[in-house]
Amino acid sequence: MVSFYKPAKGKKSAGKASKTQQGLSGQPVVIDHLDWQGKGVAKGKTMYFIDGALPGESCHVVVDGKKKNTLTGRAKNITQCSEFRVEPFCEYANLCGGCHLQHINADAALTLREQALKVMLNRKLNIDNSHWEPPLLGKRPQYRRKARLAVDARNSDKVKIGFRQRQQSNVVDINHCAVLLPELSELIAPLKTLISDNNLAKFIGHISLLAGDDVVQVSIKLTKTPSSSLPDLLTKFAELHTVNMVIEHKDNTLETVYAHGELTVSTASGLFLKPQPNNFVQVNPDVNLKMVKQALDWLSPTSGDYIADWFCGLGNFTLPIAATGAKVHAVEGVADMVARGELNAQEQGINHVHWQHLDLADSDSVTQALRQNFTKVLLDPSREGALTVCHALNKAKIPLVVYISCNPSTFARDAKVLIDGGYRVKSIKAVEMFPFTHHMEMMALFTR
Repeated sequence: MVSFYKPAKGKKSAGKASKTQQGLSGQPVVIDHLDWQGKGVAKGKTMYFIDGALPGESCHVVVDGKKKNTLTGRAKNITQCSEFRVEPFCEYANLCGGCHLQHINADAALTLREQALKVMLNRKLNIDNSHWEPPLLGKRPQYRRKARLAVDARNSDKVKIGFRQRQQSNVVDINHCAVLLPELSELIAPLKTLISDNNLAKFIGHISLLAGDDVVQVSIKLTKTPSSSLPDLLTKFAELHTVNMVIEHKDNTLETVYAHGELTVSTASGLFLKPQPNNFVQVNPDVNLKMVKQALDWLSPTSGDYIADWFCGLGNFTLPIAATGAKVHAVEGVADMVARGELNAQEQGINHVHWQHLDLADSDSVTQALRQNFTKVLLDPSREGALTVCHALNKAKIPLVVYISCNPSTFARDAKVLIDGGYRVKSIKAVEMFPFTHHMEMMALFTR
């Protein structure tokens, strides 16, 4: 699920208010319900979408944006607190932009947001509740196996490491993160000490953490060329904390300075991926496994199928589909991921996959690719969706499509194209890939 295409050789908000526009709304508003992002919605001549507000609550609004008869903003001076309101479990929750929904009970958040998603898709696509299946969810709160930490070196006496402040570019300085897997959270404070004690912050753009099946990988993105002592410092850190350590140089080349073990990330059917630091992998391992198994159930692949797995990444769905004996056409817009996916598949004895680097936003390329005799299609696009592909599928009339989406808005747009072209939604469900955030994943089965 990657959003761009680069030919091989040889993600500012609309309607955002200016600083002079920002301020408290005049009268308090009463929240009617949550939208699918978890924002409080207040109805009236002006519709309000309010971060931090819950159904039944009354609040003033710090207005951040205005568009026609819609205002967006943040709750202030809340009264009549909702029964769903809870104290955030993280000390940084009110500043950090990583989590948006720690103020609401997690089960209630999923239920209310799923209901809002149903209402939205019923209104736009006439999908009634009979097609909805129970949502997929996993462990909370420690669920993330991947993170990118920003580094702020403007004050050399107090280096900051953390995530960006909500709606700002400032770095919120943290010593741990409550939603990361423990083995990642425990590295934040030692990394800060390493960088501060050795005056390294001015050389570093960001730090990426990834927890594999058996080993953790730390990747340091450099913005300047540091002293020759850096590899030794990073090696000692990696040895002490038993992690893999990788340097990403200014020219984007990667240098492994210490390898504790081989980094792999499991998918279904006992198979695994081998990601590089900048490769896309789903951040929630438990939910990802359930999602892949659900896709396999809906696809019901057999040895007689030829299945298009488009926006395939490293092969998260490709490898389990191919393990059933089905032939797979795996397409991705990032050339390096195509090459790594193919090599990884061959290492695991999976040879009946046709891997291709292709721009799936290009109509001619998509039309040409669909001339093959596909029996089923799986789509897992980035937030931009798969509009070009969906238009082409209507002409190809492939009988079954599984669509995984991380953006319900572009899903609704693309699904309308499929439905107008003769497809119908047979099954649909929410996927809680990112608890405590505005993001919502979902998946649907279309048949003709």
